[in-house]
Amino acid sequence: MHVTYLLATGSNSIYDGKHDQGGRYHTYGQHSFVLDLIGVMSKDGHEVRLVVDDLRRFALTSQVRKLDSVSVSVTDEIGPSDKTDLLLVDEVSDEMLRIFPDDIPAFRIVHHAGRRSSDYLVSRCSRFLCMTENALALQQAYLPPGRAVLAHQGVDLDRFPATPDKSRAARPRVLVYGRMDSGREAVMGKVMENLDREKLLVYAAGDGPGFWDISDGFGSEIILINHVPCHSIPNLLAEMDVVISLGRGAMEAMATGIPTICAGYGYAGLITEDTIGSLLRYNLTGAYSDHDAASVMEDVHAALHSDRRAVRKLAETHLSADAFTHRVCELYAQAAG
Repeated sequence: MHVTYLLATGSNSIYDGKHDQGGRYHTYGQHSFVLDLIGVMSKDGHEVRLVVDDLRRFALTSQVRKLDSVSVSVTDEIGPSDKTDLLLVDEVSDEMLRIFPDDIPAFRIVHHAGRRSSDYLVSRCSRFLCMTENALALQQAYLPPGRAVLAHQGVDLDRFPATPDKSRAARPRVLVYGRMDSGREAVMGKVMENLDREKLLVYAAGDGPGFWDISDGFGSEIILINHVPCHSIPNLLAEMDVVISLGRGAMEAMATGIPTICAGYGYAGLITEDTIGSLLRYNLTGAYSDHDAASVMEDVHAALHSDRRAVRKLAETHLSADAFTHRVCELYAQAAG
């Protein structure tokens, strides 16, 4: 299949221009999603052309070009190629999509569970790929019947290989990772307050007002990292014993085999076989969880005694980007009928 993936940079409505890094437009989960999906599609034999509106501002141009010069390309030349079977429409302007012929099937990727698409996108896109049951329910409320479909996202398990269980240092390494804004900062701040920062070597990586609150309150006791490009995250994760994160950060940590505590919009504790199903409904963000972040040290101790192979197995079962790719192919076959 020949796929053209459309993506905006600075005009991207998910982050509203809040994360401009040195002239490049940086996002957290979205860029990681794109990199993993393109990589998996390429390995499955599909040809992917990534079209962005401004290559100079796109943080992953060089990384995409390294994937495969034959089956993957990245360009800011917006328009039809010689062959496009399917358009995958990320966060883009209506004008960017209008350039492409109406007879090419278009699937809209839903990153923000409750955000409504424009009337034009609703009329143009035959499927809206919802990555959680929550997003599916919210999108079905306004879309025509049958347009919203479930397609669980996941990570590239080759890009996040399982790391060996290293001999643990005297101070186990714990990474608190994620954007710390839009309500997440309160939970992350409470997590940080209740971590034993003398017995643990604590890292905090992220951005937003909560990051700077943590810097002001705990900066002399922990290691602070304001910006980590998503293609460097596997190297950071490989050094950790426990990760406290949400969304794709939690998925990536589990793919690496690291015991992961879910914290974001709420505190949900250690992710296990018993809890992962319900947590995925809200994208592993901890939303609507009633656990108390004050118990984080109990969860850290439990995590340190977890079997990393079992954590990796959970990721292989629930969090593989291959499942998303297969779902897209299945839906394309139905649309091409």
